[in-house]
Amino acid sequence: MGGIVGSLFSGSRGGWVGFPIVLLVLYRAYGTGLSPKLKVAAVVAVLIAGVTVYAVPQLGVQSRVHQAFSDVNLYISGENRSTSVGSRFEMWRGATLLIQEKPLIGWGSNGYEQAIAALGEEGVIDQEAASYGHAHNEFIDAFAKRGLLGLLALLALYLIPMRLFARQIRAENLAVRAIATGGVLLPVTYIDFGLSQAFLTHNSGVMMYAFLLASFWGIYANLTRGASHTKFQS
Repeated sequence: MGGIVGSLFSGSRGGWVGFPIVLLVLYRAYGTGLSPKLKVAAVVAVLIAGVTVYAVPQLGVQSRVHQAFSDVNLYISGENRSTSVGSRFEMWRGATLLIQEKPLIGWGSNGYEQAIAALGEEGVIDQEAASYGHAHNEFIDAFAKRGLLGLLALLALYLIPMRLFARQIRAENLAVRAIATGGVLLPVTYIDFGLSQAFLTHNSGVMMYAFLLASFWGIYANLTRGASHTKFQS
């Protein structure tokens, strides 16, 4: 919940898309055993909190939402394609064109930068969008640079840990359940962030995922091994 609040106040709209999925994971871990009344109360509380955050202009959420709609309208009308949202649309369009040319192995990082810059010079996409070294979408970027094989490797990097942690997301041992929930939420949130940013093209993105994943798995393996050993002894 602290992470959700921090994401709201940061103004980074890319993280907001994943709030329902994060809440769904938390519900799967902790909410299924609640009484119907508590479930309804929780849903109402979430809705009230969302409306409140949006309704208070000083929090900045309302202006960021309105700006996103404005950017989309400007892009569709053709008036301005270099806004925050519009530039992303242009990068995704340019990367998609490159994917069609080399779908299996991709262009590589250097080849992508040169090819996307060429699209900008030719006027196929907006010149500003062509100046970025990645597509501002983890999945499109991986597909364009490393082809279908690279995209499959990226999906495995997220989905395999998610699947392994999800096995204990409703464990009776609350310590195991907590770390399993954290282990599921890590790739889930990275998938969300990756929709509008290529996190793994940055050192900080790689380090956070790698070290948090290793830490979560180390704790998880220790807890589950200890639980299995205790159960065997009993």
